[in-house]
Amino acid sequence: MTVIALIGTGRMATGLGTGWARAGHQIVFGSRTPAEKQHLTADLPGARVTDYAGALEDATVVVITLPYREVAPFCRNHAAMLRERLVIDISNPFDNLPDNRVAGAEITRDAIGPGARVVAAFKTNFSTTLLTPFNADGIQRDVFYAGDDEADKRIVAGLIADLGFRPVDCGGLHNARILDGMVPLIIELDNRYGGAWQTTWKLLP
Repeated sequence: MTVIALIGTGRMATGLGTGWARAGHQIVFGSRTPAEKQHLTADLPGARVTDYAGALEDATVVVITLPYREVAPFCRNHAAMLRERLVIDISNPFDNLPDNRVAGAEITRDAIGPGARVVAAFKTNFSTTLLTPFNADGIQRDVFYAGDDEADKRIVAGLIADLGFRPVDCGGLHNARILDGMVPLIIELDNRYGGAWQTTWKLLP
């Protein structure tokens, strides 16, 4: 069992939290307004909702599910609590980083500072698929992840597998620059070829 803090209470947070709770992990949601979000844990025994600091306090893994523009300020404000903890950044920069010279997860790492342990993951996965790791044809969906520490990436791969997805190691954190650009491409392809943009595309060897 891993204590996982999900920072944010949107659809990605609740989907991931539900999946990991079912897999036996302890889930803590961090919210700006925890009193208004208590309903999120109604069907998740052992899960709880608290403020950001409370969620970070006992967490082994921190998953940042905030909108991209809120991620770096959050990391700077809570850097002392984030250092030496494994942080999974799932945010997508979209037009905030249009030239892809740096990844959003690299900015997250720098905002935390020395001791940061950041892995980018779930950037190409939409909330509607998080509890359905196999598509209608029985094909297992992928989760791409990138990071600089091999031990941390093994932990993330295990958490991905716990949800039923296939973990795909994309190398160092700098490769998250490519992952950041994949979501706009997926949406473009869906618009052009009639896909539902909240599904995923599969890369086959």
